[in-house]
Amino acid sequence: MKQWSSLLQDLEKELGAETVKNWLRTLKVVKFDAGNLFLDAADSFQVNWFKEYVSPLLPQKLLMANGKPIKVHFSIQGVPCDGKKTKVIEEEENPFAPNLIEPHATFEAFTSSSENLPFNILTELVEGTLPLGNYNPIYIYGPKGSGKSHLLMATAHALQAIGKQCFYVRASTFTEHVIRAFRSASLQEFRRAYRDIEVLLIDDVHLFSRKGATQEELFHTFNRLHTAGLQIILSSNVSPKLLEEIEERLISRFEWGLCLSLSLPSEDDKRKILTRRAEGLSLPLSKTLLDYFLQTFKNLHSLVQALEALTLRLPHANTPPDLEIARHYLKDLAEKESETLLTPEKILKFVANTFGIKTEDILGKGQAKEQALPRQIGMYLCRERLRMPFLKIGRLFGRDHSTVMTSVKRVKKGLEKKEEDFLLPLSDIDRLLQ
Repeated sequence: MKQWSSLLQDLEKELGAETVKNWLRTLKVVKFDAGNLFLDAADSFQVNWFKEYVSPLLPQKLLMANGKPIKVHFSIQGVPCDGKKTKVIEEEENPFAPNLIEPHATFEAFTSSSENLPFNILTELVEGTLPLGNYNPIYIYGPKGSGKSHLLMATAHALQAIGKQCFYVRASTFTEHVIRAFRSASLQEFRRAYRDIEVLLIDDVHLFSRKGATQEELFHTFNRLHTAGLQIILSSNVSPKLLEEIEERLISRFEWGLCLSLSLPSEDDKRKILTRRAEGLSLPLSKTLLDYFLQTFKNLHSLVQALEALTLRLPHANTPPDLEIARHYLKDLAEKESETLLTPEKILKFVANTFGIKTEDILGKGQAKEQALPRQIGMYLCRERLRMPFLKIGRLFGRDHSTVMTSVKRVKKGLEKKEEDFLLPLSDIDRLLQ
């Protein structure tokens, strides 16, 4: 295509021949018709790089003979793109397509300890040690950044590699599909897409809260797959019992199989994950730069986001970043992180507000239930959400580390037994922490 070749030659002068070679000439032209250019990319980072650095130039540089701009659409390794930054290619042809599985989201790239039960169960599922449908559903829950999406995508990757029909979808996409099905009178097509499969993986089911029609379709889809012995894998930020505005009949089904919790990764795990991801992006990271990332971005999700952002924002793909370059290009993300960073002080404030007491009451010596219960929950949240050592939590609360351990165990036991003293306030606090 003449216009595309001319654009690349033009961009070599502005971006450099090496950059165009690495980021643009590797794009495959799928087809060109009626003012639309369809490109196939290697991964989502190549698409996002194009959106950030090339898209703003297209209205002046990629034009038809009549002077009108040519629209660019993307697919990734043949799969239509989704998300806010991309357009779906000919959506009408496949209105109920699954979400894109990130290429880097594999079991090999997942840093895990030997005690990580969700990781172990899902690998056994893929290896055939655990038969598909034997535990149904498998419900994985944990805070943002604990690796839920990575594990679901890794499972889909591995099962597809052995010929299984997997359908990975985010809860928000499932909702969009339900709405589309009703609006276009295509419920049968929707149901075929979600039921003529072997494994259904739905990410972030807590987002179905207050969505009645979506929950109704999920209920029937769940029943159909479960009755047929087909595997269902779900993820959420909370356990089924803590889900809000979700129908009880769905919650009970979520608890039928295995409910597995994921914890936030340790500092050592985050270091390994970041190093692996940087290698995958061909971004050299010095120890100084690695320390900067870990000190600035505490949540794993924001860590990876910052790393990918730096890769996209560097003016030249092969520029090895130093500390000052990273600080310059990540200034906005660092400021956002500092505003939203969860701290022990914020946890204490949320707990105190939920119980209608002062933080001094939680940290004081009072042993009445009005102070002891919020104190136990505060210790539990510091441990689960911030991965603070027991000794450090003990110093914060003015208690011995053994008292902290006992308190954390007590809250966990109360949640397992569905005791309202723990369930109700934790549900409120969880909503605030999100």
